[in-house]
Amino acid sequence: MRVRRAVARLWLAASLLVGLFAASAPADEPAPPPTDPLLINQIVIDPKHPNFLYAAGRPVGVLKSTDRGLTWLPARNGLRNTSAYHLAIDPTHPDVLYVGTYGGGVYQTRDGAKTWIPVNAGLGNTNIYALAIDPFRPQRLIVSTSTGDVFETRDRGSAWMSYGQNLPVQPGEVIATLLFKTGLLYLGQETLFQRSLHDPVWRQVSDGLKDAVITALTFDRDGTLYAGTRHDGLFRSPDGGRTWTRIGAQFERRWVRLVAAGTTGSRRLTVSILGEGLFRSDDGGAAWRKLEAGLPQDDVEALAVDPADPDRLYAGTHHHGLFYSVDGGDHWQRPDRVVQEPVQDIIASLAAGEAKPGEGVPPVSPPAAFVKCNQCHGWAEAPLNQKKTYWRVAPNRRNWAPTVTRMAPGAGLTSEEAKQIIEFLTTYAGANHGATR
Repeated sequence: MRVRRAVARLWLAASLLVGLFAASAPADEPAPPPTDPLLINQIVIDPKHPNFLYAAGRPVGVLKSTDRGLTWLPARNGLRNTSAYHLAIDPTHPDVLYVGTYGGGVYQTRDGAKTWIPVNAGLGNTNIYALAIDPFRPQRLIVSTSTGDVFETRDRGSAWMSYGQNLPVQPGEVIATLLFKTGLLYLGQETLFQRSLHDPVWRQVSDGLKDAVITALTFDRDGTLYAGTRHDGLFRSPDGGRTWTRIGAQFERRWVRLVAAGTTGSRRLTVSILGEGLFRSDDGGAAWRKLEAGLPQDDVEALAVDPADPDRLYAGTHHHGLFYSVDGGDHWQRPDRVVQEPVQDIIASLAAGEAKPGEGVPPVSPPAAFVKCNQCHGWAEAPLNQKKTYWRVAPNRRNWAPTVTRMAPGAGLTSEEAKQIIEFLTTYAGANHGATR
């Protein structure tokens, strides 16, 4: 997350200097590369209407396509935070979607992303790092936050409750991934955990990956579980996580960002390696080849497979935006058109509903040094925000010491000022958000 934050700040600075324009091209010409970075974090496909796709990104929030990825338009009406990382789509009512943001919590749409509303009641940390919907009970969602705290809702977000029972407390920001499978929920954090709907606590699935940070999880058509790790490569388990075998020797010391498994009748695996692009295996992981024709050498952060056509893939990159392939990833091309709003317009729209001077006075006054914190980022809470940026963090109830300590040198905070700000954020969040976990 530290890398993501630094890149986001650099991206915003560059965008403010040169502007952000819509990328479009005549129908008979290939679309040009975007004039500024477009960071795509996730792509999901409507399971009933594969022509409809949604992409979560920064600073656009959400983009939507109704023509199988050829054209993408903004779909962020109602989002008060446009650092969107995770999407979940209701498999029974695909007009219902959820997006997890970093700083703004979870938003829900019931009309196919025409409008979004926040659904954060009871959510103790609005920095969402992973979001999953139960395919058998779509009213149930699980999120994992930047502090490793896990929350559950069983009423489509109307109320959240703690769901982190028995998980170890971890310092700093926590990488996480979530995966549902036939009544079980898998959680990858520093290691792999499992829990069923009726389990009172989480349990560690296996110690075979004890020292590996889990970054990606998926099942193939035969029920084999695959786990991508940070700096430890790719693993396979035939028994739901009890035993593991390393596959892909060339990935042994790599960060596996994504793993996608083939549909029925296919042994295809596709993985994204940090900074190295996509690789595909057609034999279950024995042999691999790189997928690079038309795809920039960049960090691929999002990958989706068309359920109606497994050779049609969609990729989202960390820098160059969206791509699609019609031949299983052998060749890639850009969409015909991706509309990107000027970043100034996005910031202006987020600020439109903020409190006017003198209104919305915080219940606890910030220390004088708090103004230095606005040098780093903006705040989702209007009374605290003094910076125009799309990336905003909520001062929710959490242990702020690691974050403030890490950012203190860049903000010019003394040790005493950092102490005051940590105390203020803890008190302010407690007054506004109540107790959690």
